[in-house]
Amino acid sequence: MNYDAKSVEKKWQEFWEKEGIYRFDFNSNREIYSIDNPPRYASGALHLGHATHYTHIDFIARYKRMRGYNVFFPLCFDVNGMPIEVNVEKLNNIKMREMERHKFIQLCEEFANSKIDTMKMQFKILGESMDPTIYYQTDSPEYRRITQLTFLDAVEKGMVYRGMHPVNWCPRCSTAIAESEIVYVNTQTDLYYIKFDVENKYVTIATTRPELIPACLFIAFNPRDERYKDLENRKARIPIFNREVPIIADESIDMEFGTGIEMVCSIGDRNDLKLIKKHGFEIIQSIDDQGRMTDIAGEFSGLYTLDARKEILKRLEEEKRLVKVEKIEHNVGTCWRCGTPLEIVNKEQWFIKTVELKDRILQIANELKWYPEFMKKRLEDWVNGLEWDWVVSRQRYFATPIPAWICPDGHVVYASKEDLLKRNSHVDPTVENPPVDKCPICGKPLKGVEEVFDTWVDSSISPLFNTYFYRDNNLFKKLYPMSLRPQAHDILRTWAFYSIIRCDIATGNKPWNDIFIDGHILAEDGRPMHASWGNVVDPLKIIEEFGTDPFRYFAATCTLGEDTPFRKRELVHGKKLLNKLWNVANFIEMNIKGKSEIYPEDSMDLWILSEFSETLENVTLFMDQYRYDRAIRELDEFFWHVFADHYIELIKYRVSKNLGTQYTLYNVFLGIIKMYAPFMPHITEEIYHRLFSKYEGEISIHLETWPEKYEKIFLDEGRIVKDIIASLRRYKNENNLRGINEVIIISPKLDITSAYDSIKGSLGISKLEIIKNASLKEIIVEAKPDLSKIGPLLKNSVSNFMEFFKNIPPERLLEGFEFKGIKIPKDYFEFKKIYTFKGKKVDVININDVTIIIK
Repeated sequence: MNYDAKSVEKKWQEFWEKEGIYRFDFNSNREIYSIDNPPRYASGALHLGHATHYTHIDFIARYKRMRGYNVFFPLCFDVNGMPIEVNVEKLNNIKMREMERHKFIQLCEEFANSKIDTMKMQFKILGESMDPTIYYQTDSPEYRRITQLTFLDAVEKGMVYRGMHPVNWCPRCSTAIAESEIVYVNTQTDLYYIKFDVENKYVTIATTRPELIPACLFIAFNPRDERYKDLENRKARIPIFNREVPIIADESIDMEFGTGIEMVCSIGDRNDLKLIKKHGFEIIQSIDDQGRMTDIAGEFSGLYTLDARKEILKRLEEEKRLVKVEKIEHNVGTCWRCGTPLEIVNKEQWFIKTVELKDRILQIANELKWYPEFMKKRLEDWVNGLEWDWVVSRQRYFATPIPAWICPDGHVVYASKEDLLKRNSHVDPTVENPPVDKCPICGKPLKGVEEVFDTWVDSSISPLFNTYFYRDNNLFKKLYPMSLRPQAHDILRTWAFYSIIRCDIATGNKPWNDIFIDGHILAEDGRPMHASWGNVVDPLKIIEEFGTDPFRYFAATCTLGEDTPFRKRELVHGKKLLNKLWNVANFIEMNIKGKSEIYPEDSMDLWILSEFSETLENVTLFMDQYRYDRAIRELDEFFWHVFADHYIELIKYRVSKNLGTQYTLYNVFLGIIKMYAPFMPHITEEIYHRLFSKYEGEISIHLETWPEKYEKIFLDEGRIVKDIIASLRRYKNENNLRGINEVIIISPKLDITSAYDSIKGSLGISKLEIIKNASLKEIIVEAKPDLSKIGPLLKNSVSNFMEFFKNIPPERLLEGFEFKGIKIPKDYFEFKKIYTFKGKKVDVININDVTIIIK
């Protein structure tokens, strides 16, 4: 009977869904284990990294169910923001701002829901045990309502403000970008050396952005730089625009960059912004929302920045102001979604205060258990380097609306929290009236805010939404804080960071007890996977070729917190493992009829129960620490190399007649498939129903309890016996023997006499003795010098030594040997030995302290 993975996997996936095997029980008194499952972003199919990451989370959910927990593991999707908007624009060949707002939102919803249907099917194929009865997606009216309510909490606590402030701006997406969303790209760029007039001479200034010359506010140099000391408090005239700017000394200027003197522009980069604020200059707007030069650029206004750069460079060359151009490596901040280089622009935006919360965030980080521990340092480094508050507003359509109205004078009226608590959906200020008729401060009319929240404002409340915050206080008390936040390391500074902030503002408490941080899956060559490089691996194609359980086996071999190259060999091994499990099931089905209740007395049955118990302890420890890679290695070692290779072989001769052995075989294999169940749920379910369910009583192995330990008896002795049997089996095979006539085992330290029958019966030995001591004579019949060692020692005397060596009895070399005053150790020789026992030549195998004599 062969194992048919495709039909088995489909059968059990349908069964689990129909029977509701993975439902969270709201009425149970069992201890809850809750997982803040990452809501998958609804913009495309799952790639290999997603499939692996969600499978890692599923290992924990399945394991915790078997440990007796009432597991809360929601099926969920993230349905907000720019990625969906950009896809809709491309798919429909439209521009968001050229469409009616709510029609565009409808297109986004239709696009996202179509992707969600696909991903639900993919999660099912992967064997994920998420619970659809606690399903959510972040664009639902209820989820958006909770997002708005928790934002109003922050308003009440003085953590929100609106104001003109420099922000990172994406010209392509026409929206602000949070500091945590910037992707820095190291790229090669040009450094331009340009002449600036200073009275009757000039200085050369290097810049990567000549298009910002019209926005130059001042020139700066380091006061320790002797080259420019005489320029302090003088004026420089900027080229083309013929405007004077002051020259200032500032110790932050890098004397090694370019010529050591810089133009400070509004706003070239963060360093420019710091210097502008430090020296009290006003920010001027040089680039607009679409990335075009403003009126300050004069004749170049209206040009996109790169076009303006070309035109300004042409003029500089004409005026002989361009001295030279160099290539340099430059770190450029880009939009996390579209990759466009960001600008810093002065915009009126909404902010949540985060800089003042730095100490509190670090305190909460220390209250969490981190897996792996070193990931906490990454968050700490990010928090310690934080300089800007969180800009939470986005100039987009498809996200949760900011629940506020504004009058012409900028006074803000927020949605009524009392009203929002009574509603079933969120507030949309673009179509709904404000809670008051007019501005309570100035009496002017109010207009609904058109901006929406950054998608992380929604995602960061997942621990609150999952625990029924503002929805059911009794459930909230039971569920909060959640047990686990699993996530990848690339969103540590966004999802984890913002969740800690939002949950602390709302509850004053940590969001979870544990946080585990996963790595990425790389291509086989160790590079990231990119479609343009042709190295992307489709998880569904892997499953089509190998099956789901082998894919999950690959996932289990990936170490938490580390980026892992894709390894096809693990899929091959996973498939072999399925076959091995299936073959063992076949063996048991052929040899056991029913479930024996007779506890074993045979020492090797007791030994395998002890080995099983030790493996169980280690697997349990590793699973509790989310070290599933160590758990699977431990389990593999026991199943393949102890249970299947050794125990099954040594019991074949007696299993059909010995009820104690049948008890052992049944219970150890049941325990093995229980431990494999979180990793390979399909084959373990099939084997459970084939061999065990009628005796154990559960409708699914995934509702079974985790195995229990047995008393450890005969562990050390059993390991020696296992090695004795393996050595003698190897001896038989190497000598083409069907059986062995006589064997004497000398075991001076361990008493292995109780394994007499197992050794004799499993190997077909005619006569066996197990004794503590015996007189065995060792005779050296030949010694051969190891010239790779002796050559360097004796050098030119080697040939003389070899002549001399011919006449030396081999046994004289056992204590070492001296030649021409040079001592030659005994391990510089290879000895050939024979053994005699009671005057007859015998074959001998040595295993640690045990000697095996074969007659």
